[in-house]
Amino acid sequence: MAIKIIASARKFIASLTGSDKSLTGKVNLNIIISFGLRAISVASAFLTVSFSLKLLDTNKYGIWLAISSTVSWISVLDIGLANGLRNKIAEYFALKDYASSKVDVSSTYAILLMIMVPVMLIFCAIAPFVNWNSVFNTHLDEHELMYTLIAVFIGLALQFVLKPIASILQGDQKIHKANQIALVCNVSPLIPIIVGAKYLKGSILFLAMAQTMLPVLVMLIYSIVLFSKGYKNISPSLKSVDLKKSRSLFGLSFAFFIVQIARVFILSTTEIIITRNFGGSYVTIYNLLFRYYSVAGIVLYIVLATYWSAFTNAFALNDLEWVRASIRKLLKMAFAFTAIIIVQFLLIKPVFHIWVGDKVPVPMSTSISMAIYFILCLFTDTLVIVINGSGRMRIQSIVTMITAILHIPVVLFLIRYYHMGLNAIVYATSIWVIIQGIMWRREIGVIMRQSELRAAAAGVKEADKLQTN
Repeated sequence: MAIKIIASARKFIASLTGSDKSLTGKVNLNIIISFGLRAISVASAFLTVSFSLKLLDTNKYGIWLAISSTVSWISVLDIGLANGLRNKIAEYFALKDYASSKVDVSSTYAILLMIMVPVMLIFCAIAPFVNWNSVFNTHLDEHELMYTLIAVFIGLALQFVLKPIASILQGDQKIHKANQIALVCNVSPLIPIIVGAKYLKGSILFLAMAQTMLPVLVMLIYSIVLFSKGYKNISPSLKSVDLKKSRSLFGLSFAFFIVQIARVFILSTTEIIITRNFGGSYVTIYNLLFRYYSVAGIVLYIVLATYWSAFTNAFALNDLEWVRASIRKLLKMAFAFTAIIIVQFLLIKPVFHIWVGDKVPVPMSTSISMAIYFILCLFTDTLVIVINGSGRMRIQSIVTMITAILHIPVVLFLIRYYHMGLNAIVYATSIWVIIQGIMWRREIGVIMRQSELRAAAAGVKEADKLQTN
């Protein structure tokens, strides 16, 4: 018994130091480091919100949230390449196929540039002719609002062009390094916002510049450093761009694209629905509640994110026993994290008082429905990470697209005919999460059966080769 305990302790310590090269060891290392980095990142995000509310009033901050959320649709223009590249890197690195990795990396950057550069130019040309005050139902200075939108658009576009470096780190199961980049991107705007809160009150343009342009600089520096050192053998080059060889990447990416566009559509339209039906201050209430309850999901996702590429690796090597054991472990974690959300609900009033003071009221009914929604998300997010890792995205893309199409009609129906207010949005998204959870569980069963058949077929082929030799 003592020998087993010592052996387990040595294995755990090895995973923390990185000397354990097993799949579980890599996952454990990523989880431990990522927890520390994400804790700092979450604290930074909460401070950013607090000082942003000092820089802008509640209504103007709500408009800022609506702007950033609306422009976030630009994320879909990478046509799912970031997630597709992540899976392909994990698969190629498992098989040590670095030549294919270089082709896919180069092709990804080339496609993103070809998409984003024309889109940025078109948006900048059209922006001056749009009545943005009418779009966002507000009365801000027209020029400041327009320049804010242009700054947010260009900043987010450049971030997505530079995003593949994070996908490469994730695919190489170095999630902690990708989280390090995200942390620096989140922290870098904080100091300018603190200064702005004191000397530039009311400047929504200043907030936009700090929040979107500084992360671009951070991502550019990290990309140059990593491609000149650790990833020199797969660094992007014009000669390696080959769209024909990258067909499998684009096929997988398109499926991720469908899922991505559906999710962004729901998130971005949510802010607009609230603004147009209830006003900018209600966007702030909804957004702060969403951020508050998302903490448990963010913490769990630190674990889930480390398993995504590990699942890809395991499926590539037909290690199905590891897949099953990991699914059981992750579902147990989801049950444990439910307790965190319950505690959050019980402490919401004192926490909000410390966080944002008495500026933002906390509707109890919305707080309850939001807590239930995030509890449901704990389980669906756990299941979907297995599907993402497997790369079998057809069912997920179909289901998410259908729910996105139904989202606005259902929300407006609940608002206008049942007068549910903010709760209408939470109830609608909860329905989609329940439907998705049922479908994801069924799909995992199909994936596992198909993988077992492939593993059996591979075993038969290997046996035939041995007999022939």
